[in-house]
Amino acid sequence: MVRLCALSLVLSLTFLLTACSTKPLSREDEIALTIDSAIEAAENRSTGDFSELIDPNYLDRKGLNKRQLIKLIRLYFFRNKKIFLFTKLKDIEFPAENKARVTLHVAMAGSPISSIIALTHLRASVHRFDLVLVKREDWLLHSATWRPAAIGDLN
Repeated sequence: MVRLCALSLVLSLTFLLTACSTKPLSREDEIALTIDSAIEAAENRSTGDFSELIDPNYLDRKGLNKRQLIKLIRLYFFRNKKIFLFTKLKDIEFPAENKARVTLHVAMAGSPISSIIALTHLRASVHRFDLVLVKREDWLLHSATWRPAAIGDLN
């Protein structure tokens, strides 16, 4: 709960500061904010908020489209009454002006994750997500692959 409040405060301050600033956000900062929004949506178990971050043309290597991905997310939310995430944004590449490739490592647990060290005492799963985002009005998830990862990948 404290992490969620802190995240909300940081996002609010970021939006406030950028609204008062004449300097636009970098593409990297925009993507970081999109990922922060996805983290908040997941921890709040908000399928609607999560859905807004997915491109209508989403399609991944497994053949999942946006509707099917949302069903998978709903199932995860149903099975996990409490969701806490610990993330590490590893890499952002821009193969085109309106396209980004992002590598993200995520630890997922049913109780708060205060640090990487705390993960060793929790029953958490760690995954690597390789994301493709496209810039429409905002950055949206266009495709994703994920696989298990190790706690050490969060360093």
